[in-house]
Order: sequence, then C-alpha cells, then structure tokens
Amino acid sequence: MFDIGLLELLLIAVISLLVLGPERLPSAVRSGAKTIYWFKRQASNAKAEINKAFDLNEAYQDSRNEEILEDIEKDKN
Repeated sequence: MFDIGLLELLLIAVISLLVLGPERLPSAVRSGAKTIYWFKRQASNAKAEINKAFDLNEAYQDSRNEEILEDIEKDKN
C-alpha cells in the first residue's frame, strides 16, 4: 500500500521513539491505529452507501452476466 521497506520502518520507529519517548509512544501508536481503523470503516461505509444508492452491484452483475453469455455464444460457434 505505502511501499515501505524494513529500513524505512525501522527509521520511522527510531525517530518516533526519540521524539515521543518510551512513555508516550504506546499511546501514540494506539491512537494512530484507532484513527486508521476509523478512516477505513468510514470509507467502507461510504462505498457501501454509494453502491446501495446507485445499485452499482446489480449493474456490475448485469454487465458480468452479459460477458459470460457472450463467451458462451462464442464457444458454441
């Protein structure tokens, strides 16, 4: 997703340990994880609402069914 290697991850960990200190680092990580989870959940909810509002799942399934039927017709000929 972010294409972060092991070296970059270690560098981030060392810098955050130096800046925050060992006392505040666990609570900062916990807070960051909660924030990321909240954003993921909101994005998922928004996507579900958009799909529901515009019936995108049904439109996708209809287009996929048409592709499958075309493939079957090609195979028959």
